[in-house]
Amino acid sequence: MSVRTPPKLQKLAIQALLRDEALAISSLEELPSVLFPALFKEAFTGRQTKLIKAIVAAWPFPCLPVGALMKRPDMEIFQALLNGVDMLLKREFYPRCLRTPLETLSIVHCQISQSDVDSFSCSQSLFQLKHLEIIEVTLDAFDLTHLRGLLERVVDSLGTLYLSSCKMKDSHINVLLPALTQCSQLTDVNFYYNDFSMPTLKDLLEHTVNWSKINVEQYPAPLECYDERNHVSRERFAQLCEELMDTLREVRQPKNISFATNTCPKCHDNYVYGHGAKLCDCWQ
Repeated sequence: MSVRTPPKLQKLAIQALLRDEALAISSLEELPSVLFPALFKEAFTGRQTKLIKAIVAAWPFPCLPVGALMKRPDMEIFQALLNGVDMLLKREFYPRCLRTPLETLSIVHCQISQSDVDSFSCSQSLFQLKHLEIIEVTLDAFDLTHLRGLLERVVDSLGTLYLSSCKMKDSHINVLLPALTQCSQLTDVNFYYNDFSMPTLKDLLEHTVNWSKINVEQYPAPLECYDERNHVSRERFAQLCEELMDTLREVRQPKNISFATNTCPKCHDNYVYGHGAKLCDCWQ
């Protein structure tokens, strides 16, 4: 019969470690594995980022239960997690099951800084990323050079790329373009709700010849279809989308492609051209 540490004693041990973060970090190498999950949860709840980083770097199990804990986006904690994973991958000895790098990175509806973008883009744990989602995260004031560097490192693995509702402009997509052209494994991209001009969208589409595996692609309506009051001309929108489709057909045959306008301030709907086309109620 195996001997288990009594729950009350476990709780007392964890409380003692949480009170002395330095002691907790120095004790991790000798800490019984049974205490790791509870200690990690309490450190997460208390936002003890130094301890979180150290726990992840010494994590003794094949799975790290982060999703259930991150009910609200927290870039400081998220960065501590990535730093811990980086340390784990650099260790000389660790379980085989933990040798696999992160495959999914999802940052949704939160505020981040330039240093956050630069930091996670340079994380060594993301070199075989398959799914990247940055959604409802304002990027309009940022330099995306480091993000381009991340894309360049994962051109042979990245299958899903969502950069939607980020307020990106022409300059941002131009920075990313050299990497995007090399992403030959992409099957699903979404650039909805960004501010791209007609020339920039044409340039992007002209450089997607390597996207032979793409199944679903979603782009924002070109800025030229809006008037000075930010209203959309249906005829202009349809005309410009046809031009973009013609541009794309010269490069490759599209499968499931659509262009969407910004959300209408009246009915909170939008106009979509292409697959699943729909008309904003205000324009019917």
